Amino acid sequence: MGSIPTHLVRLFTTDHRTGCRDVSLHFLSCFLFSLLLGSLLLLGLRFSLQYSLLVCGVISGCAVLLLTSSLFVSQRVRCFALLFLISCALQQGRNLLLAAGMGLVLLWNVSNTFQNLHRVAQSIVCNLENQVHLPDAPSSPLQTQVNMIRETCKRMEHFLDFGVVSFGVDIRVSGHAESEEAQEKLQEATQMLNATAEKAEAIYDTVSTIGNRVAPGISVLILALMTILFLKMHRQNKRYLNSYITPEFVRYDEQQRAEGRPHVLPLTKKEAKRHPSIPSARPTLIDGMSVLTFFIPVVVQLLTWSALIGLDALLYWIIQTVNRHMRQFRPIDVPLRVTLNGSPKTFSYSIEMFKKECLPQPTILLSQSLAPLSVILVVLAIMGLLSPKFLQAKILLIERFYGDSSADRVQHLHAKIVRKRSKKKLKAMKVVSYATNKQKWLHTV
Repeated sequence: MGSIPTHLVRLFTTDHRTGCRDVSLHFLSCFLFSLLLGSLLLLGLRFSLQYSLLVCGVISGCAVLLLTSSLFVSQRVRCFALLFLISCALQQGRNLLLAAGMGLVLLWNVSNTFQNLHRVAQSIVCNLENQVHLPDAPSSPLQTQVNMIRETCKRMEHFLDFGVVSFGVDIRVSGHAESEEAQEKLQEATQMLNATAEKAEAIYDTVSTIGNRVAPGISVLILALMTILFLKMHRQNKRYLNSYITPEFVRYDEQQRAEGRPHVLPLTKKEAKRHPSIPSARPTLIDGMSVLTFFIPVVVQLLTWSALIGLDALLYWIIQTVNRHMRQFRPIDVPLRVTLNGSPKTFSYSIEMFKKECLPQPTILLSQSLAPLSVILVVLAIMGLLSPKFLQAKILLIERFYGDSSADRVQHLHAKIVRKRSKKKLKAMKVVSYATNKQKWLHTV
């Protein structure tokens, strides 16, 4: 039973198959691997692009059939598919998750900030409409003043009636504050505000829709191109990521030792730090640098998300605080003292500074964004800690698929270490020779 997985790995990584049993096992492994990729595609289409279940099933089924046939025939496709999956957990996968997180922040928090600003602008226009124009409205300050003057005139008629002679007071009061012009300007401001808001919302919805539909496809395409470039660089450039001591390197060094040629194992402490052995569970300095490099963009994006979410929460808090203080404002009483024939009379009228129905009602959507962002951050943390091991897995995988190019890389690294050791020995010999000659010269003198 223990040899079956090894046999399946050999069939999957090579083109050497003999008999119907090998062909059947190879086809089964290709089908299961295609089914895994098809399931991931189904989930992506369903929950990311919001396609119907029927469309997702048809696309995923066709992809499974195409992948099965391609994997069964081509060794390069099998290597590329495995590298693609591993790449999803490295920098490219990190970039996809960071883009998804930024999309969530833009979708919920930034959009909510814009909506709250829109409500503040509507509140300003609403208060202007109630305070400036509509002078015939019963609650407007202008109409209140007119009513107060009319009431004063009635009281004056009462005081000037002496029974025999009555002094009539005929005062006509009318309010005029260029109401038509003010109303037109306010209507223009309202229309401009609504048009700007609708235009901004339309642009935002269009960009969001295009981003949700196009961005995943572009991201997958970029990820595929990066995987192809990684495979090409690894096969054609002997220096590319060629610093690891692999099992193939150990076998080559043992062969060199058996033939009496220079060998390099075991490595010195400095060489072991510079050339770690893989696979290995022990973290190395290179692994630490890889993890640090992985998390730098994550920290930058996290600060950006925090700033945008904090701005949304700050605006919500400011609006709520201002609303709370505005609701505490009572109508302002304006007293008026009139003295007629030595008899003082006091009248008053009130002005309502802020209309409660015009106060903005802000919203906050922290729960909608914080929950998925937390999941993304947890996944990124796991990916960052495992990123060095995934990189090692990619190197070992290519070595398994392409033994010829891996042998050339091993020979290049082995010769490089031998040259460095030779230079150090030569330098040490020169130092010893110089010291010996100096001692001889001093002794002669």
